[in-house]
Amino acid sequence: MAYGQTGTGKTYTVGKLGKDDAAERGIMVRALEDVLASTMPGSDVVEVSYLHLYMESIQDLLAPEKASIPINEDARTGEVSLPDVSVVKVQDLNHFSDLLQIGETNRHAANTKQNTESSRSHAILMVHVRRSINQKAGDETASQEKDVKSNLAGGNGLPRVRKSKLLVVDLAGSERLDKSGSEGHLLEEAKFINLSLTSLGKCINAQAENSPHIPTRDSKLTRLLRDSFGALQGLH
Repeated sequence: MAYGQTGTGKTYTVGKLGKDDAAERGIMVRALEDVLASTMPGSDVVEVSYLHLYMESIQDLLAPEKASIPINEDARTGEVSLPDVSVVKVQDLNHFSDLLQIGETNRHAANTKQNTESSRSHAILMVHVRRSINQKAGDETASQEKDVKSNLAGGNGLPRVRKSKLLVVDLAGSERLDKSGSEGHLLEEAKFINLSLTSLGKCINAQAENSPHIPTRDSKLTRLLRDSFGALQGLH
Protein backbone atom coordinates (compact mmCIF):
# COMPACT_ATOMS: atom_id res chain seq x y z
CA MET A 1 0.00 0.00 0.00
CA ALA A 2 1.42 3.39 -1.02
CA TYR A 3 0.60 6.17 1.45
CA GLY A 4 1.78 9.77 1.72
CA GLN A 5 1.07 13.39 0.98
CA THR A 6 0.03 14.34 -2.54
CA GLY A 7 2.94 14.81 -4.95
CA THR A 8 5.33 12.39 -3.20
CA GLY A 9 5.47 9.87 -6.08
CA LYS A 10 3.09 7.13 -4.92
CA THR A 11 1.44 6.53 -8.29
CA TYR A 12 4.84 6.58 -10.01
CA THR A 13 6.18 3.97 -7.59
CA VAL A 14 3.14 1.72 -7.65
CA GLY A 15 1.71 1.97 -11.15
CA LYS A 16 4.54 2.81 -13.55
CA LEU A 17 4.44 0.37 -16.48
CA GLY A 18 8.12 0.38 -17.47
CA LYS A 19 7.38 -1.07 -20.91
CA ASP A 20 10.62 0.26 -22.40
CA ASP A 21 12.81 -0.39 -19.37
CA ALA A 22 12.16 -3.24 -16.90
CA ALA A 23 14.08 -1.34 -14.22
CA GLU A 24 11.37 1.35 -14.33
CA ARG A 25 8.50 -1.02 -13.54
CA GLY A 26 6.26 -0.14 -10.60
CA ILE A 27 5.11 -2.39 -7.78
CA MET A 28 1.95 -3.57 -9.58
CA VAL A 29 3.84 -4.85 -12.62
CA ARG A 30 6.63 -6.37 -10.51
CA ALA A 31 4.10 -8.13 -8.28
CA LEU A 32 2.30 -9.68 -11.27
CA GLU A 33 5.63 -10.67 -12.78
CA ASP A 34 6.41 -12.67 -9.63
CA VAL A 35 2.93 -14.18 -9.48
CA LEU A 36 3.01 -15.30 -13.12
CA ALA A 37 6.50 -16.75 -12.68
CA SER A 38 5.19 -18.91 -9.82
CA THR A 39 2.14 -20.29 -11.60
CA MET A 40 1.77 -23.78 -13.00
CA PRO A 41 0.38 -24.01 -16.55
CA GLY A 42 -2.76 -26.10 -16.70
CA SER A 43 -3.63 -25.85 -13.01
CA ASP A 44 -3.38 -22.14 -12.17
CA VAL A 45 -5.56 -19.21 -13.18
CA VAL A 46 -4.57 -15.57 -12.55
CA GLU A 47 -7.32 -12.96 -12.77
CA VAL A 48 -7.35 -9.26 -11.98
CA SER A 49 -9.80 -6.49 -11.27
CA TYR A 50 -8.82 -2.83 -11.26
CA LEU A 51 -11.07 -0.28 -9.60
CA HIS A 52 -10.98 3.01 -7.80
CA LEU A 53 -12.81 4.64 -4.94
CA TYR A 54 -13.82 8.16 -5.92
CA MET A 55 -15.76 10.26 -3.42
CA GLU A 56 -16.97 7.07 -1.68
CA SER A 57 -18.21 5.59 -4.97
CA ILE A 58 -16.59 2.45 -6.38
CA GLN A 59 -15.96 2.50 -10.15
CA ASP A 60 -14.53 -0.19 -12.41
CA LEU A 61 -11.42 1.23 -14.12
CA LEU A 62 -11.54 -1.47 -16.81
CA ALA A 63 -15.21 -0.80 -17.55
CA PRO A 64 -15.90 2.78 -16.38
CA GLU A 65 -19.59 2.52 -17.20
CA LYS A 66 -19.81 0.32 -14.08
CA ALA A 67 -20.13 2.82 -11.23
CA SER A 68 -21.59 2.89 -7.70
CA ILE A 69 -20.60 -0.76 -7.31
CA PRO A 70 -21.81 -2.32 -4.02
CA ILE A 71 -19.59 -4.23 -1.59
CA ASN A 72 -20.70 -7.73 -0.58
CA GLU A 73 -19.50 -9.39 2.62
CA ASP A 74 -19.98 -13.09 3.31
CA ALA A 75 -21.89 -13.33 6.60
CA ARG A 76 -20.15 -16.59 7.49
CA THR A 77 -16.54 -15.95 6.47
CA GLY A 78 -16.43 -12.15 6.31
CA GLU A 79 -14.86 -12.36 2.84
CA VAL A 80 -15.27 -9.19 0.77
CA SER A 81 -16.37 -9.39 -2.86
CA LEU A 82 -17.47 -7.04 -5.65
CA PRO A 83 -19.69 -9.16 -7.93
CA ASP A 84 -20.27 -6.36 -10.45
CA VAL A 85 -16.56 -5.60 -11.07
CA SER A 86 -14.85 -6.87 -14.23
CA VAL A 87 -12.60 -9.89 -13.70
CA VAL A 88 -10.05 -10.45 -16.48
CA LYS A 89 -7.90 -13.54 -16.93
CA VAL A 90 -4.29 -12.44 -17.37
CA GLN A 91 -2.54 -14.00 -20.36
CA ASP A 92 0.96 -12.65 -19.77
CA LEU A 93 2.79 -9.61 -18.39
CA ASN A 94 2.25 -7.54 -21.56
CA HIS A 95 -1.47 -8.21 -21.36
CA PHE A 96 -1.48 -7.08 -17.73
CA SER A 97 0.41 -3.89 -18.60
CA ASP A 98 -2.19 -3.10 -21.25
CA LEU A 99 -4.95 -3.54 -18.65
CA LEU A 100 -3.18 -1.18 -16.25
CA GLN A 101 -2.82 1.40 -18.99
CA ILE A 102 -6.55 1.23 -19.72
CA GLY A 103 -7.30 1.65 -16.03
CA GLU A 104 -5.02 4.65 -15.57
CA THR A 105 -6.69 6.53 -18.43
CA ASN A 106 -10.00 6.22 -16.58
CA ARG A 107 -8.70 7.40 -13.22
CA HIS A 108 -9.46 10.91 -11.92
CA ALA A 109 -6.59 13.42 -11.60
CA ALA A 110 -6.43 17.18 -11.18
CA ASN A 111 -4.02 20.09 -10.99
CA THR A 112 -3.49 21.52 -7.50
CA LYS A 113 -0.87 23.84 -6.02
CA GLN A 114 0.87 20.81 -4.48
CA ASN A 115 0.73 18.47 -7.48
CA THR A 116 0.05 19.08 -11.18
CA GLU A 117 -1.32 15.53 -11.57
CA SER A 118 -2.92 14.86 -8.20
CA SER A 119 -4.80 11.54 -8.02
CA ARG A 120 -8.34 12.18 -6.81
CA SER A 121 -9.18 8.56 -6.07
CA HIS A 122 -7.78 5.48 -4.36
CA ALA A 123 -6.86 2.86 -6.98
CA ILE A 124 -7.05 -0.80 -5.96
CA LEU A 125 -5.67 -3.73 -7.94
CA MET A 126 -7.16 -7.07 -6.95
CA VAL A 127 -5.27 -10.18 -8.03
CA HIS A 128 -6.98 -13.56 -7.68
CA VAL A 129 -5.02 -16.79 -8.08
CA ARG A 130 -6.75 -20.17 -8.26
CA ARG A 131 -4.94 -23.49 -8.25
CA SER A 132 -6.77 -26.72 -9.03
CA ILE A 133 -5.75 -29.64 -6.84
CA ASN A 134 -6.98 -33.25 -6.96
CA GLN A 135 -7.29 -34.78 -3.51
CA LYS A 136 -7.79 -38.49 -3.06
CA ALA A 137 -11.11 -39.42 -1.50
CA GLY A 138 -10.88 -40.18 2.22
CA ASP A 139 -7.46 -38.50 2.54
CA GLU A 140 -8.33 -35.12 4.01
CA THR A 141 -4.92 -34.79 5.66
CA ALA A 142 -2.86 -35.25 2.49
CA SER A 143 -0.03 -32.74 2.22
CA GLN A 144 0.11 -30.09 -0.47
CA GLU A 145 3.03 -31.92 -2.08
CA LYS A 146 1.06 -35.13 -2.37
CA ASP A 147 -1.96 -33.24 -3.69
CA VAL A 148 0.14 -31.63 -6.41
CA LYS A 149 1.71 -34.94 -7.42
CA SER A 150 -1.73 -36.53 -7.58
CA ASN A 151 -2.99 -33.72 -9.75
CA LEU A 152 -0.03 -33.86 -12.13
CA ALA A 153 -0.36 -37.62 -12.41
CA GLY A 154 -4.00 -37.26 -13.34
CA GLY A 155 -5.06 -39.62 -10.55
CA ASN A 156 -8.70 -40.02 -9.67
CA GLY A 157 -9.61 -37.75 -6.80
CA LEU A 158 -11.90 -35.04 -5.53
CA PRO A 159 -11.33 -31.65 -7.22
CA ARG A 160 -10.17 -28.91 -4.89
CA VAL A 161 -9.31 -25.29 -5.54
CA ARG A 162 -6.88 -23.23 -3.50
CA LYS A 163 -7.53 -19.49 -3.69
CA SER A 164 -5.29 -16.52 -2.94
CA LYS A 165 -5.94 -12.80 -3.16
CA LEU A 166 -3.44 -9.96 -3.43
CA LEU A 167 -4.40 -6.29 -3.04
CA VAL A 168 -2.13 -3.50 -4.27
CA VAL A 169 -3.38 -0.03 -3.36
CA ASP A 170 -2.35 3.38 -4.66
CA LEU A 171 -3.89 5.78 -2.19
CA ALA A 172 -4.75 9.33 -3.16
CA GLY A 173 -2.48 11.71 -1.30
CA SER A 174 -3.55 13.45 1.86
CA GLU A 175 -3.99 17.19 1.39
CA ARG A 176 -3.39 20.22 3.56
CA LEU A 177 -6.33 22.25 2.35
CA ASP A 178 -4.62 25.52 3.24
CA LYS A 179 -1.70 24.60 0.94
CA SER A 180 -3.35 22.74 -1.93
CA GLY A 181 -5.56 25.67 -2.92
CA SER A 182 -8.45 23.30 -3.61
CA GLU A 183 -11.80 25.00 -4.09
CA GLY A 184 -15.28 23.97 -5.17
CA HIS A 185 -15.40 20.40 -6.48
CA LEU A 186 -11.67 19.86 -5.81
CA LEU A 187 -12.30 20.78 -2.19
CA GLU A 188 -15.08 18.20 -1.93
CA GLU A 189 -12.78 15.56 -3.43
CA ALA A 190 -10.07 16.44 -0.93
CA LYS A 191 -12.49 16.10 1.99
CA PHE A 192 -13.48 12.58 0.91
CA ILE A 193 -9.82 11.64 0.42
CA ASN A 194 -8.80 12.88 3.86
CA LEU A 195 -11.78 11.25 5.61
CA SER A 196 -11.08 7.83 4.12
CA LEU A 197 -7.38 8.10 4.95
CA THR A 198 -8.31 9.00 8.53
CA SER A 199 -10.50 5.88 8.73
CA LEU A 200 -7.64 3.77 7.38
CA GLY A 201 -5.27 5.23 9.96
CA LYS A 202 -7.70 4.34 12.76
CA CYS A 203 -7.83 0.71 11.58
CA ILE A 204 -4.06 0.44 11.34
CA ASN A 205 -3.62 1.94 14.81
CA ALA A 206 -6.27 -0.36 16.28
CA GLN A 207 -4.55 -3.42 14.84
CA ALA A 208 -1.11 -2.24 16.01
CA GLU A 209 -2.51 -1.85 19.52
CA ASN A 210 -4.17 -5.31 19.40
CA SER A 211 -7.54 -3.68 19.92
CA PRO A 212 -10.52 -6.08 20.04
CA HIS A 213 -12.38 -3.71 17.71
CA ILE A 214 -11.07 -2.65 14.29
CA PRO A 215 -13.50 -0.10 12.77
CA THR A 216 -13.44 -1.30 9.16
CA ARG A 217 -17.02 -0.15 8.51
CA ASP A 218 -16.20 3.55 8.90
CA SER A 219 -15.45 3.96 5.17
CA LYS A 220 -15.68 2.03 1.91
CA LEU A 221 -11.88 2.05 1.67
CA THR A 222 -11.48 0.13 4.92
CA ARG A 223 -14.35 -2.19 4.01
CA LEU A 224 -12.58 -3.02 0.73
CA LEU A 225 -9.37 -3.72 2.66
CA ARG A 226 -11.11 -5.75 5.37
CA ASP A 227 -9.38 -8.98 4.29
CA SER A 228 -6.01 -7.31 4.76
CA PHE A 229 -6.44 -6.58 8.45
CA GLY A 230 -5.47 -10.09 9.50
CA ALA A 231 -7.84 -12.35 11.38
CA LEU A 232 -11.47 -11.38 10.90
CA GLN A 233 -12.29 -11.56 14.61
CA GLY A 234 -12.93 -8.16 16.07
CA LEU A 235 -13.63 -6.45 12.72
CA HIS A 236 -16.71 -4.24 12.83
